[in-house]
Amino acid sequence: MQNKVLYIIYWTVIFIVSTSMFVYGIIKPFQFMEINNSVNNLSEGHKLMWNFYSYTKTYPIIIGVFEIIGAIGLLFNRTRIFACLLLTTILVNIILQDYFYEISALNSSIFYQILIFIILLIDRKKVVEIFSKLFEVKTKIKPNWLLIVLSLLFAVGFKLIETNFL
Repeated sequence: MQNKVLYIIYWTVIFIVSTSMFVYGIIKPFQFMEINNSVNNLSEGHKLMWNFYSYTKTYPIIIGVFEIIGAIGLLFNRTRIFACLLLTTILVNIILQDYFYEISALNSSIFYQILIFIILLIDRKKVVEIFSKLFEVKTKIKPNWLLIVLSLLFAVGFKLIETNFL
């Protein structure tokens, strides 16, 4: 019984986040249309952020595409963890912007991020396995300090060229 309840919770959370992020991704190009600065109920930060993002349609479209990719990825076992990480990257950015620009949607962003943490918690064995593989050291390679210092000097040289000529 307990496993069935957890299964229902798991899929309910997946469908809530997936559906919401899919809808947000679809409407994202229209979300940042210029607002009338005479609207009194919006904070100055809200107006500033909306004016900034409404400057181009391309950026909201790109963010929307990533939200849609994350939403669809959540639905498949093979891509679920990747989708959670992708959506977490987007949502953390949104949470920070909502907080610092005083956007009223902050609670919604936090809610979706908590739901993603619930998905990751339920899939914790898979998460641990993925991160164990990611940080696994198969062979111990002795660093060649001369080549590392030489590489550092090349990097500094290229950085100087970049800052002076590009």
